This record gives sequence, C-alpha cells and structure tokens, in this order.
Amino acid sequence: MSHALSSLEALAETSESMAEAAVRQEWERLVQLQTERTALVDTMPDNLAVHLLSGERIRAAELLETCRRIDAQILPLLGERQAELRILLREPALA
Repeated sequence: MSHALSSLEALAETSESMAEAAVRQEWERLVQLQTERTALVDTMPDNLAVHLLSGERIRAAELLETCRRIDAQILPLLGERQAELRILLREPALA
C-alpha cells in the first residue's frame, strides 16, 4: 500500500471517529480529532493521485467519498450544538 493510500485510510478513520464524537456530543474530542485530521491533510501532497499506485485510485475515491459523507453527517449535529450555545449565550441566530 502506498503512503498516499495509507494516509487516506487514516483520514477516513479519523473522520469516522469524529462522527462518533459528534453523535455522543463529545465536543472537545471532536475538536481534538479535527485538529488531528487537519494536520494529516496538511502532510498530504497537493496532487495525491500522482502518489497512488496503479489499482489504488478506486479505493482512494471510495475513501474520499466516505470522508465527504461523514462530513455531511457531522454538519447538522454541529448546527444543533451552535443553536444550543446561542440560546445559552442569548445571541441572535445567524441569518
């Protein structure tokens, strides 16, 4: 397995952990995982496809789609949390 694909596997695993933390409302853990994921992304080359071995591109695309799907699941949970915090802080909601 190439380093590029290994990095994408780690990215997907971290994303899955982030989703679990969001569902459990473990916000500090979610922030920690996001920081780890950002650091991982920062280590990836700009043109990741060039660094994949032949035959790894399909798996890489699946992993990226998994990360996108998980992000889409997390966003509404974050929105709910922001709404809760606005109520606690008595701030008006953003339009």
